[in-house]
Amino acid sequence: MATTTTPGVQLLQESDVPYEQVSPGLEIARPITAAAFTSLGGGWVRMDGSGELANWTLKYDEVLFCLSGELQIESAGSSTVAQPGQAILIGEGATVTYRAKPNTRVFFVLHPRDWAEK
Repeated sequence: MATTTTPGVQLLQESDVPYEQVSPGLEIARPITAAAFTSLGGGWVRMDGSGELANWTLKYDEVLFCLSGELQIESAGSSTVAQPGQAILIGEGATVTYRAKPNTRVFFVLHPRDWAEK
């Protein structure tokens, strides 16, 4: 786990927590959520392009920052694509499908981290 240098400050590294499979072709690591001293959740996503996470209705606000590859978010009949260095903002209540090209890596932040408990 990352080292906290001062109270409420933590360096995050992709290796801080293990990846877990969310759906075929999509793995997620959640070091921000694991930190548990903030109302934010988040971490890294790896997508190999072989699958998608379809028709997910968000119970939180989310920002997805594309690190590599290409991330596609489909919602309400339209598609938004992020290339490396670009971010996509999704508001609570949106129903989306996440897709990506092979070797896509994304850093994401969402609020609130305890959305599943509410």
